[in-house]
Amino acid sequence: MVALSTPTILRGEPPKGSSLDGYGYGDGYGYGYGYGYGYGSGYGSKEYWTATIPHFAAKWVPEQQARLQIAREAGATLAFWRSDSKGNPSNGGRGIEPAAPGVTHTAPGPLNLCTRGTLHATLVPPKWKGERWWIVAMYGEIAWEDDKCGALKREILGEAL
Repeated sequence: MVALSTPTILRGEPPKGSSLDGYGYGDGYGYGYGYGYGYGSGYGSKEYWTATIPHFAAKWVPEQQARLQIAREAGATLAFWRSDSKGNPSNGGRGIEPAAPGVTHTAPGPLNLCTRGTLHATLVPPKWKGERWWIVAMYGEIAWEDDKCGALKREILGEAL
């Protein structure tokens, strides 16, 4: 969370030679220069979305919050998984129990991303389709490709949105 500072209110004349005296940068006439490249952390970053997990989990019932803590202590990888409105896969999976808190999915392997036999999750949920967002714990060996991960065991901890 970004801390906001309290604005300073100036009374009287700004100090001579400051950027507020009308002779320099920041004189407030509406013209200026700027540039940027769109890089940095934020909406699309893994770090941003990982940092949101405690905030989403704060609305969960105590049993779900306890499962989150147990998953952390067990060394699970926390990530997001998206489903349709009924809790079924939205990005190509099929044949699993609909998502709900406490449901655990297992897969036979082999552990290979983008193939049948591997359960998937992501650290950047807006990149994927689905009406519902879930926070999941991925257990065991984890395969990674950019923001996407796969495992043979995935526990649904709770709904994010």
